[in-house]
Amino acid sequence: MRTNILIQLLMFLIGYNALARTAYISGVVTNADSGSLQCTIISPQLQTENTSILIPVQDGKFEYQFEITAPTFLNFSDGVNYFGGFVEPGDSILIRYDKLNFASSIVYAGVGKEKFAISASIYEIKVFTRKLVATAKTQQYPIDFAFATLDSLHDVVEKRIDQSSGSMLAESAAQLRGYLAAAGLSARYNLIVAVFGDSFDNILNTQGDRLSKETVINMRALLNFDKAFSGSRFYADAVKTVASIYLEENVQPVTADFATKRYRLLTDMLPPELRDPVLYLTLKSDIANQPSEADQLVMQATAAQLENSVYRQSIENLLTGYKPLIAGDKAPDFSLENLNGNKINLASFAGKTIYLDFWFASCGPCHMLFKAIEPVKKQFENDDRIVFLTVSIDNKDVWKKAVTKFGVKGLHAFTENQLRTHPIIQSYQVTAYPTTYIIGPNGKIFSTQPSQNPEILKKQLEDSISIAGK
Repeated sequence: MRTNILIQLLMFLIGYNALARTAYISGVVTNADSGSLQCTIISPQLQTENTSILIPVQDGKFEYQFEITAPTFLNFSDGVNYFGGFVEPGDSILIRYDKLNFASSIVYAGVGKEKFAISASIYEIKVFTRKLVATAKTQQYPIDFAFATLDSLHDVVEKRIDQSSGSMLAESAAQLRGYLAAAGLSARYNLIVAVFGDSFDNILNTQGDRLSKETVINMRALLNFDKAFSGSRFYADAVKTVASIYLEENVQPVTADFATKRYRLLTDMLPPELRDPVLYLTLKSDIANQPSEADQLVMQATAAQLENSVYRQSIENLLTGYKPLIAGDKAPDFSLENLNGNKINLASFAGKTIYLDFWFASCGPCHMLFKAIEPVKKQFENDDRIVFLTVSIDNKDVWKKAVTKFGVKGLHAFTENQLRTHPIIQSYQVTAYPTTYIIGPNGKIFSTQPSQNPEILKKQLEDSISIAGK
């Protein structure tokens, strides 16, 4: 009898441990016309790569069980609407919304709903900031007005975190506070630049009649980053972005040999607690952007100074294994599905020049590029020596509708519902959108950075075509 009780207790503990390592998300979507939700899983650990999955939506319903061991951010997109929030082990959240009327219909229920609702409020600060710019411009002291408004929003959300902290892990509350601090930092810096349309230091030097003493103090304080949030991936990323933009727009123009000094300048801006996480994120981002050999040497020296051995080893591994695609390299092969449902690969276009363009439906810069090179596509539309091939990272339904909706010219393929995880994304080193290449008729990379200027691009394509005759 006693043995049976012990076995039952053991089974209960095993079941409880399994449950405590999962978070369950389900939902009901009204007017859903998409076959899936794209979910990006963002771990609090900086060295853990974000992962993307597709969650099927059937008859307007979806569900998924996530294996997690710590508070984790889930970011969802149905191709039109974006939402997300932190979950922790043991959460079970139900999400309801109308796809055609998202803002007024979204509702969160279940265990853990507070974290999702608070995350949504933090995201709204970013949205509201864009609307705040026009009103702020009409004020005598626009930054004082805007900051006071943002402070009020911050206080409301912070109070909600305090009130809900008893229903979540302490780490979840800390992550929410870091996310809030990140949103506030980005919102304030972007707002300042948007209101005056100038660089940060130029604003301080030339806008004296519209900057109160309080404004100047608050602007300078913005670059005194808060060490209290050094454990937040979101805050470290916001600091990385703000500090990098500040240096590039304000320091680079007046600094000789900026490239070799950049990481030292960045280090000097940061409190010790933030140096490793921000430098790690900066180095990781820079490595993905095809650095030169000289830049790689500077990166290696910077990585060697990281105190966190995991970060240091990660960057060293990236630098050791990194070989950027360059002109003359053999173009990586691929296998993709086109609009007709047929498979295409590099051999499908043997002997032709390929203009390869990676994009997604809600990418503004992608559509700007489509518009810019329309005359080039028009000029070559009857030339069978060249192919304009677009590769979408959207899911199948969103991709097909976007091609029709936006009238994108050319041949089309997509990453077969693997989104950013498809092998072609890694082999072509796609880290930003749009990313474009010209592949020559000899199957080799002709250009890793085709021009966005129609006349220059036309010449590049003609030069590539001419290889076939040599």
